[in-house]
Amino acid sequence: MAPAPGKILVVDDNQLNRMVLCLQLQREGHRVELAEHGMQAMAMLRAQPFDIVLLDLLMPEMDGFQVLGTLQSDGELRRIPVIVISALDEMENVARCIEMGATDHLPRPFDPALLRARINASLAAKRLHDQEAEYLHQVARLTDAAADMEAGRFVPASLTSVAARDDALGQLARVFQQMACEIDARERKLKQESQFKSALIGKITHELRSPFVAVGFSAQLLQRYAEHHMLAEVLAEARQLDRQLAEGRQMIDSVINYASLVSKLAAPHAEPTDIAALIRESAAPLQRMAEVREVTLSYMIAERLPMMSVDRQQISEVIHHLVHNAIKFNHAGGHVRLSCQASAGYLTLIVEDDGPGMDSDKLETIWDAFAQASDDIQRGIGGLGLGLALVSCIVKAHRGTLLAHSTLGKGSAFGFRIAIG
Repeated sequence: MAPAPGKILVVDDNQLNRMVLCLQLQREGHRVELAEHGMQAMAMLRAQPFDIVLLDLLMPEMDGFQVLGTLQSDGELRRIPVIVISALDEMENVARCIEMGATDHLPRPFDPALLRARINASLAAKRLHDQEAEYLHQVARLTDAAADMEAGRFVPASLTSVAARDDALGQLARVFQQMACEIDARERKLKQESQFKSALIGKITHELRSPFVAVGFSAQLLQRYAEHHMLAEVLAEARQLDRQLAEGRQMIDSVINYASLVSKLAAPHAEPTDIAALIRESAAPLQRMAEVREVTLSYMIAERLPMMSVDRQQISEVIHHLVHNAIKFNHAGGHVRLSCQASAGYLTLIVEDDGPGMDSDKLETIWDAFAQASDDIQRGIGGLGLGLALVSCIVKAHRGTLLAHSTLGKGSAFGFRIAIG
């Protein structure tokens, strides 16, 4: 099978010879460029790529020997096959050219069959050499990628062209890319875990210490009141002590629940669930909290919601934390609205509040563990900022989408959307 046509440069000072070669080569489908002497040929070779050079020896300005010498001294141009054009009485010169790096020779007068054979053989050799050079280049890219990975600067996309090959080298590149992505994912996970641990330690140091410092102070007061038989004060301080201990227990439970949940969320235990009943059941314990804070809690639940295949306990946690946050960050006289509807194959649950709201740029991190929208809001309320992080983990484990919207000074809306099924 003949190679695909190539781009050929014919270098000959004889116009008739140039035209004869050009016509014969074009009949074979090749693209042909013409040069009258060596200087013109070298300029063209440096300006554009060629597959073969047909080179006459005896020319003005720069002869064929000089062209060959220049080509051989150039690291790129020396790869181009050169076929020397010669007369039968110039065989000594032909031998000299072969020694200088010429690939083959073509005797005059030109024989079409021999010309075709010489051109096809040189094209095949050139393309085989190009494939080998490209293969070695891509092998070098793999070794460079290994060094980049070790140095921590590897980019998987840098091996895209190598991975597109359908041979063993391509398979190796694809495996390498996959390994790199897995290593990168593990490193990101380790970094996130490290950040989580750092945040946890910082929060425990700052937040968990507060209620227990207060507990110690209350214990001292109890002792003094008891020593002076101040029964009313003892009872009041005992109630305060109980609240402080409950606050500390709640914080510890949040940390334990979050750590436990993160470790188990790969496979929620799904079961048929009446979502409307679960909503009221999960939010009911927060009614008292809403009353104490003078916040109105209302429901807008669509009739005949479908049964959902979800982890009942986890979704209950989600609803609880969304409503809890809405009440917690609201103001006296505020309103919390819990709405739920099914549409287009999805269940959407939204909890809206009339609280202070937040800037839109803070919504990007609101779902992160230990995120706090505002220190001023948090102060005096307490908490480790794990509520929405728990929500995020659970919704993602159910392959759902988190929803968040907030307007500074007007309130916020948080929720989720999960597929019905």
